[in-house]
Amino acid sequence: MPVNQIHIGKLFQQIHLGDETALWDLHTGYFHKIFRFVFSLTGNKELTEEAVNDTFLDIWQNRAVLDKVESPEVYLFVCAKNRALKQIKKQDNYSRLLENIHNFPCSLQRTPYDLLVSSELQIRINAAIQSLPVQCKLIFSLVKENNLKYKEVASILGVSVKTVENQVSIALKKLSQSIPFILIS
Repeated sequence: MPVNQIHIGKLFQQIHLGDETALWDLHTGYFHKIFRFVFSLTGNKELTEEAVNDTFLDIWQNRAVLDKVESPEVYLFVCAKNRALKQIKKQDNYSRLLENIHNFPCSLQRTPYDLLVSSELQIRINAAIQSLPVQCKLIFSLVKENNLKYKEVASILGVSVKTVENQVSIALKKLSQSIPFILIS
């Protein structure tokens, strides 16, 4: 169940007021997105599960400040990144964070419009996405799959907006080169 921006803001308000059900709704709506993001940083399933669950625990424990959060989705991703960094630091692997981001699955979700696209073309698109450099793929995933704005992605990853723009541009260029589009007249 995808949680939209308006809904996540409402969930944050409810969690702020001590509503545990809202926390579970947030967990249900965002666990997989956060898991994929954290796994791209840690490369370890058990470490990722612990970091993601601790992220939601942190949200609950710090619920008193949730009413001041301007962008709940970005806040959630930043909390997850910070928790992942703590986990990595615990394991003395901090230096490999962004330089050696592990491979992670990244593919476009199918919408009714996507169903019109042939399965062969969908396979080619996903293969082209998988061939992107790792940081480029991570940024592309956050922008295109999670519908985050460039500024939000920059904030989450601690890079400049220009870096995000450049990486998305590189991704789109490589994808357009990898996938031949034939116009039928």
